[in-house]
Amino acid sequence: MDHIVYLEAYIDENDYKKCGLLKLPLESLITYCVYKFCCPENIALTFVYVPRDPEKEEIFVKVEDVKFTQDIIWQVSSCVYPVLINGDTVITGLCAVARHMSLHRSLPPSPHEHEDGILGFRRGCLQAPNEVSIWTKFCEVDLVKTTIEILKLNTLQEVPVNLVRFENHLRKPIRVHNVFKLAREIKKKEFLKSKPNDQHEEKEETENVKKERVAKARKWKSSLSKEITIDSSVKIHELDISHQFAEGPFLTLADIILLPLYYIIVNAVGKKFESLLPLTSKWFKNVEQVPELETVFKVLNALEKKKLTIEEVIIPSAKDVSLYKRDPKRHNPKKRMFTKPEDIENALGSLVASMHIDVDEKDLKNRIEWNTVPDGANPSAGHLPDERMARKAQQLENLALAVQSIAKEGDLIVDFCSGSGHLGILIAHLLPRCTVILLENKEQSLLRARKRVHDMGLKNVYFFQCNLDFFIGKFDIGVGLHACGIASDLILDKCLKCNAKFVLCPCCYGSLHATDRLVYPRSKVFSTVTIDQYLTIGHAADQTHKECPLTVRGDWCMAIIDSDRLRLAEEYGYKVTLSRLKPLSCTPKNNLLIGVSA
Repeated sequence: MDHIVYLEAYIDENDYKKCGLLKLPLESLITYCVYKFCCPENIALTFVYVPRDPEKEEIFVKVEDVKFTQDIIWQVSSCVYPVLINGDTVITGLCAVARHMSLHRSLPPSPHEHEDGILGFRRGCLQAPNEVSIWTKFCEVDLVKTTIEILKLNTLQEVPVNLVRFENHLRKPIRVHNVFKLAREIKKKEFLKSKPNDQHEEKEETENVKKERVAKARKWKSSLSKEITIDSSVKIHELDISHQFAEGPFLTLADIILLPLYYIIVNAVGKKFESLLPLTSKWFKNVEQVPELETVFKVLNALEKKKLTIEEVIIPSAKDVSLYKRDPKRHNPKKRMFTKPEDIENALGSLVASMHIDVDEKDLKNRIEWNTVPDGANPSAGHLPDERMARKAQQLENLALAVQSIAKEGDLIVDFCSGSGHLGILIAHLLPRCTVILLENKEQSLLRARKRVHDMGLKNVYFFQCNLDFFIGKFDIGVGLHACGIASDLILDKCLKCNAKFVLCPCCYGSLHATDRLVYPRSKVFSTVTIDQYLTIGHAADQTHKECPLTVRGDWCMAIIDSDRLRLAEEYGYKVTLSRLKPLSCTPKNNLLIGVSA
């Protein structure tokens, strides 16, 4: 097999042979169902025994052709399950692994699918990672958590809010590509059903009957184009296209992922489910009627069914918005106005008098001989304009030389948010005795990086397609060039947790926001700064473009935010320097944090 998918199991091979059932977490069950639906010929499944996570619930599943492995390679142990290995490429995360299996599907498509297949228009279904897509997060995280909560209950007293969110979602206008064209096609199909019957017996038809039949046919044809015309001023919700499936009129991968979870929920709630969540019940019935899902239902029908006691059930209120839209709780810097001069001056005033911020302004001691760097690692091969190419080379040079100065032979270096690999590939070329991971959640960016590396013949590079959250491995150096907003802090936290060195050039200070994992300010030294003051300073830090009259103040605000990050690392025992990329003109976001554990 070309590819191997690794799934968690809460039972080892010997115990499985005794009882004939697997104990799986929900993520493994869902992945197995997607596998059964796709039947990819070049992908093999293997189960890995892990101790049960007390935060999760185990599902007993009857699985055919079970294969276990105890030989766990380091790439797998560095990730959250499920994990797919394809040579030097690692894909982790439920939706990303499911998408990959869908791309290698061997079974014929269902008539219920879009013409582009189970991944929908341009294969975009669940493509965006859950860090940015509320829809992916709902399918991959939110509903899994809700199902776990339901499995822990004995009595249902209140409908979980995520179930209400999906019900509201199904009530909203669908969001598909070229929705007006789709509406015309549906209208045309309905109108075609009214087509006059052209079947007749030549001998029995009189001349008058023939004239009447021909007249009806002409009238119908003349009205055809008129009947299927839809004025562009018509609003989407007036098109009368309902959610037959989770993403609209077509069956998609999202339905396959949601199906096992809702199967458990529907059976747990029982007959009350339809009255509590009528649109979701209709969706579930539509999915049940898809013949191509027979293999999935065969697996699900063998599950041990949970039954809840249903009494008076409360239906909580939830934001009545489509799950296609951005989460209402999600940070949106465009809706925050922290640009009032007095707010910025007040925020800075409390710091300027009491805080010393030291920025190292030393020039680079070394330079990269770009004429010796092969095309795959050289920005000159990227077909960029000369000015942009020069700036890109300067940015890469600053970070690559910083990594080179702190690296030692055998180090594992992770280029977080690597994009198409400009920095990581250069580092791999300069440090052939180190191993470099390019970690990126965008599939196409990583594919471009992979081609560059293979064309160069580099053997010390691995590719991880995943969110930052899904990478849990140990490493020696973490690198991030212009990781946007909180991504720089997430990278920093990864490095601090692993006691790894770091080289960070942050970006998008105005996008900083508190999350369930990040609290601002980050260090004790800055603890007197309020969150509003901090975000105000972050917003002002983005005013650093060369044509902006507030650039000097913006540079100072950038230094404050990055000094807070520096102090946090010092609290973990690091020795950290805050310097700037040279020349300063290579990018407005030119701060550079280099940390080495003491």
